[in-house]
Amino acid sequence: MKYDAIVAGLGPAGATAAYEISKKGFNVLALDKQKHPRYKPCGGGLTAKIEKILEPDFKSVVERIIYKVNFTYKGTGDIRAVSRHPIVYMVMRDVFDNFLVEKARAAGAEIHEQEKVTHVEEEKDSVIVMTEKNMYSSKLLIGADGVNGIVARSLGLKPKKRTAVLIEGEVKVKEKVFNRVSEEIQFDFGSVPYGYGWIFPKADHLSLGVGGLKEMIKNPKPYYSGFLSDQYILDDIESERKFGYTIPIFDGESKIAGFRTMLVGDAAALVDPFLAEGIYYAVRSGQIAAEVASAVLHGNTTTASYHKRIAQEIYPEFQYARKIGMVFYTFPKLGYELLKRYPEFYELIFDIVRGEASYEQLLGKMKSKAGIEILAYLGLLKTRPRDVRETYDSIADQYDSYAFFWKNTMGKGVWKYFEEMLKENIKDGATILDAGTGTGEAIKAILKNSNPSKVVGIDISKGMLKIAREKIKDKRVSFEVQDISTLPYPDNSFDVVTSTWALETLKEPKKTVTEFLRVINEDGYVIYVFHSLPNNIMGRLYSYFMKQQLKKKYELRLLTPKERPFHKCGRSSIASFAGGLVTVVVLRKCCSVTDETAPCLIGEEEIPNS
Repeated sequence: MKYDAIVAGLGPAGATAAYEISKKGFNVLALDKQKHPRYKPCGGGLTAKIEKILEPDFKSVVERIIYKVNFTYKGTGDIRAVSRHPIVYMVMRDVFDNFLVEKARAAGAEIHEQEKVTHVEEEKDSVIVMTEKNMYSSKLLIGADGVNGIVARSLGLKPKKRTAVLIEGEVKVKEKVFNRVSEEIQFDFGSVPYGYGWIFPKADHLSLGVGGLKEMIKNPKPYYSGFLSDQYILDDIESERKFGYTIPIFDGESKIAGFRTMLVGDAAALVDPFLAEGIYYAVRSGQIAAEVASAVLHGNTTTASYHKRIAQEIYPEFQYARKIGMVFYTFPKLGYELLKRYPEFYELIFDIVRGEASYEQLLGKMKSKAGIEILAYLGLLKTRPRDVRETYDSIADQYDSYAFFWKNTMGKGVWKYFEEMLKENIKDGATILDAGTGTGEAIKAILKNSNPSKVVGIDISKGMLKIAREKIKDKRVSFEVQDISTLPYPDNSFDVVTSTWALETLKEPKKTVTEFLRVINEDGYVIYVFHSLPNNIMGRLYSYFMKQQLKKKYELRLLTPKERPFHKCGRSSIASFAGGLVTVVVLRKCCSVTDETAPCLIGEEEIPNS
């Protein structure tokens, strides 16, 4: 039998899509590998804006309505906020998901449970869906089979995502403890790097846990018991069931529709990058997919309009949420302090979860209210006067957080370009000096993009080098405490010298780059990155006024065109990013940075055309 639509997966996204398409009179088959009701690890918090898109009967499965939130930092410093209107509706996912499945069944969807999808193929006039038990055909397919779904993999759809790893416990605690926390949800910053801890009260127990970006924390287990201890819960547990799982955090617009297929919910990585909330977006994407499916089946549009709808309604907010999340999770202490100092921030967050405000508004308020404080905290501004060695020793433990933030915001384009220059200019077996290596981030990029025989990382800060040694165990890499402005190496000692964001700390950057040129071989390269004065009028005015505002307390070091070490010849290159705030330079042995317009030392006639 050929169906109008097949839905693969019956979480909130798939069950909603099956319900909405069936309600429009189409023939729908919905498949799920498990039988409902089934337990699903999840905090189970429905943000209050779900009221705007679900029929009121969803409240029949709500266990608690939350009006209070407590923000803490590593278990201390309660910031208790109360709203006059609901913030979150607490549910258990087995009950909530089953509620949605039964609505789909009642609307006419054919439900097949305990039947796992194994492969999918799109053909000219249909989609073929293969399961462990059978093979089906339909005009359209809704992929709602989760973060590692078969649908996306079969069709080569790859939503951009960052994977978060989480551990959640369904925990019964002593009555006195439960009563203490049962009327509020709690978010704890700092309990796990690049994420948060949470306590969500249900009817008779607590759903609690920790989670953060997989690439940064690897395994959340060590943080779970620490979080419970910080919350004074560990000694009062009566029963506990723990579960590990992953969620796909949105990381940019990507293709989520095929010729006859639409991905929804987690399968499309539609998870809020700030709050890590996915249920609302699962339901909403299922509704949008159903609306598009109806139009496609009536011959009025194509599945491409589904991507367009998501790009218009959901992606813009996620882009702003991602920037906010970068601040709060890369620098949890900063995020906590901002909430403590500016109550209007969490009041605006409450409005966002009720669908009455936007992340764009929150980011704008953060910039206007706390922009300078954020820059100071991130280390983009240095308190003065301070010795370079002392400054970097003092921030060594936090420096990778600064780098992570920078590489994923303003520095995303420049870091990608820097890696391209490494890949293009470093030959196999090359010997490399990384000057001002810091915590070794540039060396990690070198090892990722090339195959050197030897890498030497030098820095004046022992604190930074300690972190670098702990991070990088490659036998080809060694570290030395050295001043980069006076290199102890003979002429022609290395094939390549790299340096990232170190020249700004020096009084004579041109002299230092001359040293870099001295120690490279005749066919070698010098590749370096530095903060620079923006080259457009508005950028320069902004930099000037910022310096005037901050000069009594902070120092903002930007190299001017006169200071920048560069040489104009056929073998060099210069590229600017972030409106001219960052510059990347590639030089060859022939270059002389004392006068960037001087003739090339090897003679222009010797420069190859390529």
